[in-house]
Amino acid sequence: MFHELISIFSQYKGLSRSAYVIFIARIVTNMGAFIWPLLTFILSRKIGYSVTEIAMLSVMIGVIFLPANIIGGKLADRFSRKKIIIIFDLISVAFFMACAAVEPGNLMIFFFVMAGMFANMEHPAFEALIADSTKPHEREKVYSLSYLGHNLGFMFGAAIGGMLFENYLSLAFVLDGVTTLSSTILIILFVKVLNVDDFEESERNEYEDHAEEGVTTFQILKERKSIWIQIVVAMFAAFIYDQWSFVLPLYMEKIYQAEGATYFGLIASFNGLIVIIFTPIMTRVFMKWRELRKVMLGLALYSFSYLILRGAQVYWIFFVMMFAFTLGEIINMLGSAPFISRRAPASHRGRVNSYRSIAYFVGGVGGRVVMGKIIENYSYARAFSLLSLVGIGAILLVAYNYRVDQRIFPKLYQIPEDKIGEEV
Repeated sequence: MFHELISIFSQYKGLSRSAYVIFIARIVTNMGAFIWPLLTFILSRKIGYSVTEIAMLSVMIGVIFLPANIIGGKLADRFSRKKIIIIFDLISVAFFMACAAVEPGNLMIFFFVMAGMFANMEHPAFEALIADSTKPHEREKVYSLSYLGHNLGFMFGAAIGGMLFENYLSLAFVLDGVTTLSSTILIILFVKVLNVDDFEESERNEYEDHAEEGVTTFQILKERKSIWIQIVVAMFAAFIYDQWSFVLPLYMEKIYQAEGATYFGLIASFNGLIVIIFTPIMTRVFMKWRELRKVMLGLALYSFSYLILRGAQVYWIFFVMMFAFTLGEIINMLGSAPFISRRAPASHRGRVNSYRSIAYFVGGVGGRVVMGKIIENYSYARAFSLLSLVGIGAILLVAYNYRVDQRIFPKLYQIPEDKIGEEV
């Protein structure tokens, strides 16, 4: 038992130095990420928007973020990814500070949207930088460690944010900006991009080699169809996943009234706690599974977890739901995060990641609109049922893509499944 416990945490030994820096940067950033989880409460409680108005505002934000992601992806493939992260993070921090200087209202929302837009322009560069600074064979563990850092910080941030919400919202914005700036400094100083030419032959993955000059992203996606299909899957996954920060807080506010924000903050922190405890365990348990098998299991868990809430009134039921949801979240991440990094050319990583980010936005925003209409016209129970149906459709699409991916990337399947994880 003790040996197994040691092996669970020792699996993170020997990674690239940049992997540990990114881990720490994620902790710092998300320790101050108070605002995003509380956005629905800010719009409903502080400003007075209805469910439909919140959903429509999400659509408007999505329309702004879509071209921003495309631009960010193109810039990430043309210029230094570290410089892109630094510039956009600094602009985002400036707008967060501006939010702290105004009262809740339309001007605050404008500043917040601008902060989010530049943060999203930076996202493709950050995702590409993770791949650039790590070796192909260690990606599951690198993304696992990064995700662990994200939630380690978020666990504290969500709970503190829930307590700051009522009387100290401006302070939450300030702390969000300061922690983002701190993590940017860590990336500037310590993250190092690896040179593929320095890799051993056994460490290389030919599918990540730079594409020929003049090859467009659409040509890459056309030739590598399974990447395109998985981007569509990401849209459906976001449709389901994003409801934990939209439908769930609205449902809790309906049941618990003024205490809804505090209770939701505790549930969100519980999500982070489960990630911290179970991410290393799930990484170890599923290390021999193919990426798309993990995605299917993860989708099943977090889409069906919503059914637990049908008619729920007792508070502890939300913890049961969140436990199942979070396990699915972890397992899905372990499959989906390294999938594109191993199949997209390094020269196009930023742009491909921008398309995946766009899919997340479309799915998340579309989900909020659809769920908002269903809640207002029908019930929360029907909304939860629809989420599970969307999950079934996404799982079937991943099952189809499994066969497609084997045809397009045969060398990634040459290692027998029972030997995966023993190659490093």
